[in-house]
Amino acid sequence: DAHAAERRLAFSRKRELLLGFLSRHGLSCQHSEATLYLWVRVPDRHTSTSYALALLEEGIVVSPGTAFGAGEGYVRVSLVPTEAECREAVERWARVT
Repeated sequence: DAHAAERRLAFSRKRELLLGFLSRHGLSCQHSEATLYLWVRVPDRHTSTSYALALLEEGIVVSPGTAFGAGEGYVRVSLVPTEAECREAVERWARVT
């Protein structure tokens, strides 16, 4: 039980870090506390693929929503990296938004 509680807390911290960043940069997001992913709405000037490629140029790997069926207009962001890696990602992401 203690391990599960630690993991929930770790994912919660990463989720809040990313949600705060997205909110500050005007990016909307669909999420659940029961999943390891965030679905981020891409800016109007992008498609799912073009935004994923723009982030990849900064070293951030996300999945275009189109890889999951009817997800055009979104990218899927994983909460699996470490908290430090998530912090680095939002610093890099700020250069794309």
